[in-house]
Amino acid sequence: MLCDKVTQSSLDQMVASGSEVVLLCTYDSTYSDPGLFWYRIRPDYNFQFVFYGDKSRSHGSYFAKGRFSVKHLLTQKAFHLVISPVSTEDSATYYCAMSTMMQVPRKS
Repeated sequence: MLCDKVTQSSLDQMVASGSEVVLLCTYDSTYSDPGLFWYRIRPDYNFQFVFYGDKSRSHGSYFAKGRFSVKHLLTQKAFHLVISPVSTEDSATYYCAMSTMMQVPRKS
């Protein structure tokens, strides 16, 4: 039986402010173009959308502009989040997620 799943590695990382961190996420899907997401939960329990991507587009939250990006490697089924430079405000638990059901509206 085939199933859709995401796998994160390097769950706990300590990095110095000003450095770069890559949060790893791989996925396996029966769909050819799943929607992929990064979310985070900050120490104050604030849940935030970080980034979205699929085969044709990606976009991030307002705070992600400039310092956050994704490496979407289609052939390796990877959707890694890159933060550079890291700042203390980035302290959070980050989650990679996948949707095979939802259509994200295009930006106008």
